[in-house]
Formats: sequence, structure tokens, C-alpha cells
Amino acid sequence: MHSKLIRLERQKTNGALAIALSLLSVAAASAQDDVFDPGLQYTENPPMVVNARRPPPLPEPTEDFEIRRGYRLIKSLDEFRQAIKMNGQKIRMKPGVYRATKADPPVDLPLKKSGFGMGRNRKEGRQEHVFAVNGSNNHFDLRGVVIETPVSVLSKLTGKSHVSDTWHINGANNVFIGGYFRNVLDMPYPTYRMTENEFEICGDRNRFHDCTFVIKGSVPYGYTDFYGKGSGSFGRLNKHCFMSIDHANGTELIGCKVYHQAFGHCVHFHTVDGALIKDCAFTGVLRPTDDIFKETVGRAVDHDFYMLYRSKQPIPRGEVIPLTEDGIRSYEEVKNIKVVNTTVERMRGAIQLLCTGDVTLENVTVLESGDFSYDVSATSGSRIVMKDCRGDVAYNPLFNLTRGDLPTKAGYEITILSPPEGSKPTPRSSLGKICGDRCKFIIKDGTTRPLPEEANYLICGGDKELVNSVIENHTTARLILKKNVRNCTIHSKGPVEDGGSGNKVKVLSR
Repeated sequence: MHSKLIRLERQKTNGALAIALSLLSVAAASAQDDVFDPGLQYTENPPMVVNARRPPPLPEPTEDFEIRRGYRLIKSLDEFRQAIKMNGQKIRMKPGVYRATKADPPVDLPLKKSGFGMGRNRKEGRQEHVFAVNGSNNHFDLRGVVIETPVSVLSKLTGKSHVSDTWHINGANNVFIGGYFRNVLDMPYPTYRMTENEFEICGDRNRFHDCTFVIKGSVPYGYTDFYGKGSGSFGRLNKHCFMSIDHANGTELIGCKVYHQAFGHCVHFHTVDGALIKDCAFTGVLRPTDDIFKETVGRAVDHDFYMLYRSKQPIPRGEVIPLTEDGIRSYEEVKNIKVVNTTVERMRGAIQLLCTGDVTLENVTVLESGDFSYDVSATSGSRIVMKDCRGDVAYNPLFNLTRGDLPTKAGYEITILSPPEGSKPTPRSSLGKICGDRCKFIIKDGTTRPLPEEANYLICGGDKELVNSVIENHTTARLILKKNVRNCTIHSKGPVEDGGSGNKVKVLSR
């Protein structure tokens, strides 16, 4: 009998937070509800303890549905496959559940019809996929439509790197409205093979409105990156991401919900100029490390409960790890990225945008990050704006401004939220690390109860310098100014330890 996975979702009632999470709201569920398919773990192991949200139920089939003026009705997946190869259509698909049983033919690269917005695709060789959207300038009304991609079909695609994705969006100017896309694990773990991404966007100005995505399946699962990136003696690694935006500009995700239950990034950019994520909610999965020691078979047992990636060391106890990779991540030449009114929760690095151009985050909330919440920087001369953002310090640092270029003339405005009821801080819980040149940091207090003292501090400077900058700290957090903090103006409600030089410190009244 298949094991059930335990759901430990916590309810949050903070007013501003409730608004930010409204897209993710689902009916309450007991601890024995099936959050995940049994295909995500060895059935010999006890039920995996996780902190995750249950995806919404499938829409009920109906014969009473709207067909907007100018739209053509299609009633089968075969008709849909034909439609996504054509241009300039308005398609209404009949509501219902459609499960793929075959794959579209491979596409040779580079793509020849550059007029469709595909001319910059950097890859050569070929694409393999279940669905190839090669048409352009289409509107697909998928309200009430569920499109399922089972792993039995994905497993028939090649396992070569950077070749197979479930969906290739090769055309340009396509709009997808209201669809529910989900992976189905119809083979036992770990016998299946996943595609690299559920969606790879290769054409310009493709948009997704009010869609729901349920991303499942990766091997191994349950260990974050303890067993590496797919090389050495760690064993097979098959990641599965939600969406790669690769050499494609102007992609939009508006009002979309992503339930990410696989080890892989949620959204990642590769050489992109312009993207908008607005009114969205991305949610991942966390697992307490103590739960790993209950396993009787699997990768951890095979390696005597040692992690192997980076260095061989015992799996730590008492910590919380992400079972996904990053929520929103950039690679290569990425600029003009805007994220608005969006929540990212339970992802590894929730927002990691190390860009070569402008970045704007407005009304963005990060909850229960698995490694850190915000790492946002850009090359010199670029504009970085974080306005009215929020985050907690449940298990890991809020800021991690250490990996990209030194932020210059950037603005970071963030409100600290209380961790979930019942959560316990880990040795990594804190406000994190900041740096920059001529930057302004505004830190506000949105907590409903005091933060644990051991987590209530912010490191300024250290790995990189903080100079000629302003910090307005309206929280009780302790500011630790390292020796490379120079010529800064500090207004702080919490205590300040000034180990730098030339700084002006003013204590705000409590």
C-alpha cells in the first residue's frame, strides 16, 4: 500500500500577509491528506514529513462554458496539437481533463522560422518535447481545461542534457489563459525520467494569465542538493524545473500559481531583456532534516546519512531544508526584470536576481526560505529597486547580498514578518548580510511577536564592503557593522555595534 505524505501547512493570519497569500488559499486539510503522489518517494520508507501546500482540486467538467467572440472551439488534444503549430488564431478548448499519451515530433535547431521570434535561440541540435508550440500570435482560452503530462510519456524522451522539455514555446506573442497544467506520476519512484523543464520559453512576448501549474517528479527527491549536481559518485540526478526563459524577451506571468514539488528551479532566466511576474504565487516544499534519519532505503541510507556535495559531512540534525531549488533565478545576461505583487515561499533561494540591468521588486513577499530570501544585485549603472517588500527569518537569512556585483545606488525597502507559529529558529536564522555603495536600506517592523534574540541581527559589510550608504532600521534588530563599513549614516531603533570607520550612528526612540 502506498504511503501518504504528511502535510504540515500552517495558517497565517497577518492582514497584509493574508492578501499576499490569497492566490495560494485552498481548503483546510488534515495531516493525512495526500499532498504529494506516492511516486515521490520509496514506498518502503515511512511517510515523508514536509511543510507544503496542497494544490487546488481540478475544476469540475461542465458543458456550460463561455466561448468568447472570435474564438474557435476545439474538443481534443489532437486538435490542440495542430493549433499550437499555426499562427494568428483564437482558440477556445472545451473544459475537461486531457492527458497526453504521446509526444510531438522533435524539432531541429536552430529553428529556421526566425520571423516567429525564434531566431536568437542559442541551442543547436534538436528539441524533444511532449508539446511544441511553434505557432505565433495566438490566444488559447484554456479556462476549465486540465492538461496532464504523465511521467510514462516524459520517460520516453531523451535523457541528454538540454534537449528535452515538456513544453517548448518556440513561437512568439502567444497568450495562454486559465489553464491547469500538471505532472502525473504514473510510474513508481525512482524508475521514471523527467524533462529538464516543464516549460522552456524560446520565443518573445509569450504570456500566461491565471494559469495553475503543479510540478512533480525529480530523482533523487527529499535531500535538497546533498547529492550534487549530477556528477561524481553521487548517483543519478534528474532535476525538473517549472520554467526556463532562454534567450526570449518580454515573457509575462500574470495571476499564476505554481506548486513546485520537484528539485529544480521555479522560474529561471538565461540571457533575457525584459520579463514581468505579477500577481503570482510560487510555493515549494520544506523538510526537517531529522525526518531523513527515519528512512530505510534511498540515497541517504546508501551513503550512511552523509551529504556528499561540496564536502562529505554528516547530514545535520535540527535544520530545515528545501526540496526545491530557487524561486526566481537569473543566469548570464539578464536585465529589466520586474516582479510585482507576488509571493514566493518555501523555495531554496527565493529571489536570486544577479543581473546585468535593471531589477524591480514591488510588493514581493518571501516566506520560510530554504536558504535565503533576497539576493538582488546588478552591474554598475543599473537600477535596483526593492519597494514595499516583506520576508521572515523562520529558518534562514533574509538578505544574502554576497554573490553578485556590489550593489550601487540601490534601494532596499523591506518589512520583517514574524515566523510561522510553532517554528523554531535554526543556527542560520537572521536578517542576513548586506553590502553596497551609495545604497539605502529601509527595514520596517511588521512582526506580531518578538523575534528570537539569537536571530534578531543584521550583518553589514563583511564579505563585501558597505560604503557611503544609509540604513534606517525601524526594528529592534542588532546591526553589526564590520570593519569595511565606512562613511555610512545609520538610524536604528535596535543596538548598533560599529566596527567600521567614519559612520554616523543615531539611535531612534523605541
